[in-house]
Amino acid sequence: MSLFPAYGDGEQKLNPNVVNAAVQQSETADSVNVDIIKWQTNCSYELPAKAADNLDSTSGSDSDKSDSDAGSHSGADSSRCSSPTPKPNNAITQRPLEFNASVEFYVDKSCNKRHDKWDTLPPLSRPKYMIRMRRLTDPSRQRPIQRKVKKRKRLSKSLQPGAEPKLTTAELAAKMQRIQELNTMVANHPQYLSNWIELHQLLGQNVSKSNRLAVAEQQLHRLETALEHHPGNEQLLQLYVDTASSTYPDSQVATKIEQLLERTPYEYTLWTALIMTTQGTMARCNVPDVLHIYEQCMRRMHLGPKDKRQHTDELMLKLFHNCVLFLRQSANYGHMFSLLKLALELNFHHLNFECFEACAAKETPLVEYEELVLRSGMPMPEIWTRIERLRQAYNFLPYPQLRRGQMVLDGAVGLDPQRCIYTDDVCHYIYPLKSMDNTMQLLLQTLQLTKLPFVRTNCLAERLCARIDQIGDSEAIEMLLAGLADRYSYGVGCADYTSGMLQMAKELCVSPSFMPHVIGHELYVDCLGQLLLKCSAAFTTPEDRSKRLVFLLLWFRFERLLLSLHKLAGNLTLEHGRQARKRMRQLLAQPDNRDITCLFTEMAMCEYEMASNPEELQRCTLIFERILATSGTDCMDVERLQAIVVRAEMLLALQQPEQALHLLSCLALQRRTDCDDASIALECSTVLTYSRQLLDAALAAASEQGAQAKQAMPLEDYFMPNRLLLLLRAHCLLLFVLDKAQAAQELLQQLLDQPLFALEPTQLERTRCRHLREQLRELQLLLLQLPRTTRATRGPQLVSMLEQSLDEFPRNLAFLQRWSTLVTLPWYKLRARLVRTKAGILALLHLVIATHYRFVQQAGKSGDIDEDLQRQQRAHLVHNRLLSMFETFLPNNPHRSSIEAEQYAILRRNSLYWRLYLRCLSTERTSFERSKRCLLMAIDECPWDKALYMDGVTYVPQELGNLQDVMTEKQLRIYALPEELSVLREA
Repeated sequence: MSLFPAYGDGEQKLNPNVVNAAVQQSETADSVNVDIIKWQTNCSYELPAKAADNLDSTSGSDSDKSDSDAGSHSGADSSRCSSPTPKPNNAITQRPLEFNASVEFYVDKSCNKRHDKWDTLPPLSRPKYMIRMRRLTDPSRQRPIQRKVKKRKRLSKSLQPGAEPKLTTAELAAKMQRIQELNTMVANHPQYLSNWIELHQLLGQNVSKSNRLAVAEQQLHRLETALEHHPGNEQLLQLYVDTASSTYPDSQVATKIEQLLERTPYEYTLWTALIMTTQGTMARCNVPDVLHIYEQCMRRMHLGPKDKRQHTDELMLKLFHNCVLFLRQSANYGHMFSLLKLALELNFHHLNFECFEACAAKETPLVEYEELVLRSGMPMPEIWTRIERLRQAYNFLPYPQLRRGQMVLDGAVGLDPQRCIYTDDVCHYIYPLKSMDNTMQLLLQTLQLTKLPFVRTNCLAERLCARIDQIGDSEAIEMLLAGLADRYSYGVGCADYTSGMLQMAKELCVSPSFMPHVIGHELYVDCLGQLLLKCSAAFTTPEDRSKRLVFLLLWFRFERLLLSLHKLAGNLTLEHGRQARKRMRQLLAQPDNRDITCLFTEMAMCEYEMASNPEELQRCTLIFERILATSGTDCMDVERLQAIVVRAEMLLALQQPEQALHLLSCLALQRRTDCDDASIALECSTVLTYSRQLLDAALAAASEQGAQAKQAMPLEDYFMPNRLLLLLRAHCLLLFVLDKAQAAQELLQQLLDQPLFALEPTQLERTRCRHLREQLRELQLLLLQLPRTTRATRGPQLVSMLEQSLDEFPRNLAFLQRWSTLVTLPWYKLRARLVRTKAGILALLHLVIATHYRFVQQAGKSGDIDEDLQRQQRAHLVHNRLLSMFETFLPNNPHRSSIEAEQYAILRRNSLYWRLYLRCLSTERTSFERSKRCLLMAIDECPWDKALYMDGVTYVPQELGNLQDVMTEKQLRIYALPEELSVLREA
């Protein structure tokens, strides 16, 4: 049967021989037309006799018609279906049709050129497009609200970034005059930086209405001239990078930055911008090219002059942090741990960090898990995803360093060749430090890069973390758990918020991880535990006792974190507690650790975290009693002060203020804690006096020490107990127990105005003063949260204090958590404050947790009426709020404010933002196409992050093959090849 029945399936079919003869006749004689067209001989086009007569009477006299018109004018007899009508001799000869007569239908290969030229579309052909929603959304679920959209657009024009009002002629003339004045000023007095910046901003407004490229080139020329007079100025360098990036393609930006680096080779901003032109661009990003740039900058730092030794070491450590972070995010864990091992062994020659080497005995469970997955009968994409995560959790460490010939021989047995990493493969990305004073920072950065959460305060984050507005913040969700390992106070807690935070960490953590729910976490926990002990063994001299003690404290806090995670997950068993006590006792039994009181205090904290009933709390009480019984009465003993303050906070949390008052009074009177309560009661009136005397003496000593200090505060001081802060906390707790909480708040407010606690000190060292001020703010937060504070005055004071604290210390986890739990605060105020903090991904994560926490609290107050319906409504409200929150930062949001645009510049380079957004879109109310668009945006911003691709496979499964191809193209680490799994599945 023909594809078009009207052209060949009629009752009277054309004889092919007749057709071929007619074709040959038409090719030889020009007077004969191609009259074998099927529509002329098709009986379905036969006209009735009356219609044919009318047609002949109207157009029969026209002899210049085409052959189709001639066929229309012929008679309506039966001969029309059997023989074609010949063409008149004076007709225009047409080109023969390009088809074979044996084909039953015709394909038109030549276009009608009449339709190539259209001046305009007819009115009925013009489509009318209506913009209903200006965000990334589902077309099927959007509802047009034109009036509200127009109103919001009109009101929010002033909030859009870059929105400039139209200038009058007088204003334009004034700006032109100001530009001429600034040109004269920078030529005569180039030493004033403000003139250069103002000139750059005025040129960017394009007052002369010139070409945008010409304006940008003029700006770059002026910035280059300004950098000659102000070499290394951070503000000018950032303006140069931003202007070049917004004007030229990435390849030209890289060329310009390389030219600038030839003149100023020791600028972190320029090296970071050069790296991001390759790492942050989808078309240019791949692992070898990015590592090649790191190799260049590390060699330049190593060959730097000796007079810049400290500066080059700091730059090298920052770039080393970024390089290892890139390797971790691209899942090249073998290179990552090999590089960390090399960096530590280059600076600590007497140690061998074998904890960064693989052990075959510990990886045996992997084979059993793989067999279970392969035999499960799941679809192939799900099998690949699960085995990929399993191998990443077990095979993250490289093989031990052996001879090359032996490794090749072992590789034939079945070893993974990508885990055979030699020193030559990673030696270009780190060099020995020129100053041994920076080894502490190297060790802490190594721990941070292994996802160990210990950075809880803003001041420590500023010292260890690179600038998040340039390279992006860490993507490890485990950093949220630093508050569980190092609690700022044992007097308060929030179980609901902690459970919400833990749930988010479970969903977003990437293997390898120490999270208890991750398969294979025991291997990573063992690796981190050995690493902490190795770091403590790096310092052997008595002068380095405090540095060694830092890593022992971190080891105890890591143990306490693991116990807390097991307890919050509900799977803390007696065996977990028994094994933890065994490890702690073995460490405390070592000769060097027997006399360190703060380690025993850390063990008591672990017992407190494990306790779930009064009988188990007795273990914690016994440890504190032994500590206080053997430590004497010396108030100068910092470790004894710490034990008393921590024990007093625990007693307040357990609703035992009398015992807490006894401990604090013994501290103020410098007596033993086992003395009689009656003797303490007799001197209760003088306790505050003695306590204030001790505090004043400590303040005077700290002020004198701060005046003498000229260098930055040592990193170990951020972890060690501070005598001034402990005495201040003890005095404030004493005032609180004696119902004088207002006096404690007034005291803290007075101290904030002193130079020792200044935010930006002019005479004292900055890092030390900021650290003391941050701890003072935390003490204010503690006093406002203790249960005896009056609710009527606590609410406004708490909100005001938290706003000031977040302005000063935006990355403090205690302030972020407490601000997120303010249920009575209007949502727009809570959200606006977190956006304005510019804390990067930390602010967004706490905003997500605050959304869930707020609805959980409201559900607890609503009762149990129709619980299922309320749960569904609550889930829908949470989803809408989160979706609106993520889309607020996107550049396609026309109502985005300048503050949100600045926040997006930080968030867009962090995969956690995109993974949370993609997870929010993975509901039954969202189409796969919308999730795909989000995934494409995410990969365009973070093309090097493997966790993003793995989430894309989960939420957009139809793109599995494309995502695997892109990962292979970017040379991201893939542990399980799809072809290999196909063979294993069939075996």
